[in-house]
Amino acid sequence: MSIRVRPGTVADAPDIARVHWESHRTTYTEPGLVRRDVVEAWTMRDRVMAWTTHLAIAEGVFPPPEGFRRMSIHVAEVDGRVVGWANTSDGRDADAPRAIELEGLYTLAEVHGTGVGPALLDAAIGDRPAYLWALEVNPRAHAFYRKHGFELDGATKWDDRWQVAEVRFVR
Repeated sequence: MSIRVRPGTVADAPDIARVHWESHRTTYTEPGLVRRDVVEAWTMRDRVMAWTTHLAIAEGVFPPPEGFRRMSIHVAEVDGRVVGWANTSDGRDADAPRAIELEGLYTLAEVHGTGVGPALLDAAIGDRPAYLWALEVNPRAHAFYRKHGFELDGATKWDDRWQVAEVRFVR
């Protein structure tokens, strides 16, 4: 398998939205971590629109409007097909413990364990210090981040949108 990681472009918005949707389904709803109706309330149309906006901002097409941050967005391809993505920013938290937040890293279940996740993590942050939030109950994600040098720092928060507790990892 040949993995190619590159910066995302506006043309990738539908593929990122598809991976986002499918990953949320397999990671959160099927195991019962997040209610299906909560995940599906964020429709595919809404996801494509949001990713189109984020990617256009990342490419410098226009400055971030209210409520959007400039992100760095990477996609992973296998055989020319987008199978994962990662995005970073200068963080959403006023008390951010690091200058970089890994806001998201998702891959399709079919590529778990193939090196796509580490390749995305390396492209997104390399060996720089960063932080991220993960569902409190998500052992696969916790193991992945620990393997890559992240540790829990004791911070927790309630995510009103997803109706779940989250924990913060730092490196």
